[in-house]
Amino acid sequence: MDRLLEPYFAANKIKPAGPVDDRVFARRVYLDVVGLLPPPGELEKFVRARSSDKRVQLVQQLLADNENYALHWLSFWNDMLRNDYKGTGYIDGGRKQITQWLFSSLETNKPFNQFVGELINPTPEAEGFTKGIVWRGVVNASQTPPMQAAQSISQVFMGVNLKCASCHDSFINDWQLSDAYGLASVYADGPREMVHCDKPTGKMAAPKFIYSQLGELAVSTNKAIRLEQLARLITKREDGRLTRTLVNRLWQKFFGRGLVEPVDDMEQPAWNAALLDWLAEDFADHGYDVKHLIEVMLT
Repeated sequence: MDRLLEPYFAANKIKPAGPVDDRVFARRVYLDVVGLLPPPGELEKFVRARSSDKRVQLVQQLLADNENYALHWLSFWNDMLRNDYKGTGYIDGGRKQITQWLFSSLETNKPFNQFVGELINPTPEAEGFTKGIVWRGVVNASQTPPMQAAQSISQVFMGVNLKCASCHDSFINDWQLSDAYGLASVYADGPREMVHCDKPTGKMAAPKFIYSQLGELAVSTNKAIRLEQLARLITKREDGRLTRTLVNRLWQKFFGRGLVEPVDDMEQPAWNAALLDWLAEDFADHGYDVKHLIEVMLT
């Protein structure tokens, strides 16, 4: 990472700050990994230690604290997956939580490609994410549960905002109404007619993934088959957007600003594309191990 950053620093005449002292480092990694302050006794023990790799050892020790790691990172993923939603549509059973599945996935450090696959092609324990919020009363076409699934999947895992394109061809990017409806159709129980600004178009949407370069969805009336195919497309190694989006979200969380900003618009240029690419490929090379990715960033 440091070698990839050196040319950027040189080109922009930036002199990086020196390493922080042991107390500051320990405080930061405790808060970042498990959300707790270092106990005084453990902090003093760390400061007195003379091992040259004691910082790496501390990060590894904290990442091995599976319960506190899961409790801390539950908040990050609750926000991302809207699992903490308690507004309209929640109180009358319109939102199904996935807390037990999520906690277990974090505690066991489930590989990220498997984590994503189980959210996209879900078991009953994980279906709340794509089931979305069943609103009370009349809602517009862009707020239906299948459309929410398309918006959530694209935003959380691809850094793509389909909300504008869920009503009409987007004004803020190149995504079209047919892209949003194509992804939403994967989750629909039957054929979906495209609706432009709440006016039916008479055109039916064919199920498709937003990145056709990764493969086409086979035409099938079987929803289970469509979900299985979509999960396979999104989590295949060739989908570099999946890994880069998580790398960028974690970079922002740890260092205050993403390699790409805003983090929900991954089509913007990265200020260091080489670093983003290297971290993403290293993440995939290590079996989509999120804790490995965190360790690399924090050490």
